[in-house]
Amino acid sequence: MIDLLLPLQPFIKFNNVYTDNNIFRLHYKLTVLMLLIFTMLVTCKQFFGEPIHCMGDGDNKNAINSYCWIYGTYTLKSRLHGVEGKHNIYAGVGPHDSNNDEQIKHTYYQWVCFMLLGQATMFYIPHYLWKSWEGGRLKALVSDLASPIIAKDWLEVRREELISYLKYTNFHTHKMYALHYAFCELLNLMNAVGQIFLLDIFLGGAFRNYGAAVAAFSYIPKVPSDNLSVNSVNPMDQFFPKLTKCWYRTYGPSGSVQLQDKLCVLSLNIVNEKIFVILWFWLIFLAFLSALAVFFRILVFSIPTLRTYMIMGHLKYVERSVVKKITKHFGIGGWFILHLLGKNINPLIYKDLIVELSKDICEKPYAV
Repeated sequence: MIDLLLPLQPFIKFNNVYTDNNIFRLHYKLTVLMLLIFTMLVTCKQFFGEPIHCMGDGDNKNAINSYCWIYGTYTLKSRLHGVEGKHNIYAGVGPHDSNNDEQIKHTYYQWVCFMLLGQATMFYIPHYLWKSWEGGRLKALVSDLASPIIAKDWLEVRREELISYLKYTNFHTHKMYALHYAFCELLNLMNAVGQIFLLDIFLGGAFRNYGAAVAAFSYIPKVPSDNLSVNSVNPMDQFFPKLTKCWYRTYGPSGSVQLQDKLCVLSLNIVNEKIFVILWFWLIFLAFLSALAVFFRILVFSIPTLRTYMIMGHLKYVERSVVKKITKHFGIGGWFILHLLGKNINPLIYKDLIVELSKDICEKPYAV
C-alpha cells in the first residue's frame, strides 16, 4: 500500500517558491491528489475484492461475472419505490410488471477509474501551462532572499540586480506574465464548472442533483408505509445500486436461446456512491472559490488603489504614497512581479527594495 502512495509524493510536498495563490493550489494539488486516491480505491481489489459477483453455478460463475460486467446490468424503474423485503428484494430489483417495464441500464462502473484519472489530468493542465509560461523566472529572482538572515551581498549586488531587472525588462514581457496567470485562473474556473456538467453526462443526468438529493434524503423521516409512493428511494441506491439484474443469454440442450435473469452484487458501488457525493460538494465549492478568484483578479487589474493596498500588505512602516508611486509607474505587469516577490522574500529585504525603487523613480525617471 505504501508503494502505491509513492507517486502521490509530488502533490504532498510544499514548494519553497510560490508563483500562485491558495485557490490555484486547491486545483492542482488537493483536487488532483483526491482524484488519484479515488482512482486507486476503485481499482484496488486488495480491499474491496472483485467489482461484481453474479449468482451462478459451477464453472459458469466466472463467465457470468465477466459477461455481466462487460455488457452491463440493470434495475427496474417500477421497483424503485416500496418496502424492501415486501414489494421488492432491493430498490430497483424485483419481478417485471410487464414486458414494457422500463429498465435503467448501468454500465458507467466500467469507466469510473478512467473518468477519475482523466479529471485529475484536466485539473493539472492549467498548472502545467502556468509552470511552462512562468519558466522559473520568480525562482531565479528570489534565490537566497527568503532566509530570515539577510545575506551580505544583498546591499552590494542583489538589490541592484533586482532594480535593474525591473527597470530594463520590456514592459510587455511583464504584462504578458500577469495575463498568462490570469488566463490560467480562468481555465481553473472553466474546468471546475465543466467537470460538473461532464460528470452529469457521464452518469446519465444523475449527477446534477445527486449531492443535494442525498443530503435531503438523509434528513427525511422514515415512516413505514404500505403505499409505494410514500417510501422514497435512497439516491445512492437508485444511481449506484449494490444489487442489480443481468440478462445472461446462452444455448439450451436443443440449441434454442435461453435467457437467464441473474442477480449481481456490485460491491464497488459502495465506494462509487461516496466518491461522487464528495465530488459533488467539492466541485461546487471549488467552482465558487474559483469564480471569486477570477472576479477578484478583474478588480485588481482594474483598480490601481487595490493593487497598492496588496503591496502594502507585505510591508510595514512604509508610506502609502511611496507604494502608490511604484504601482502607478510599473503598471499591471510590474506590479504582479512585485506582488509575487513580496510573497517569497524576506520582509526586510522587500521593504528595502520598495524604498529604493521609489527613490530610483524620483531621481532617474525611465520608461517601462
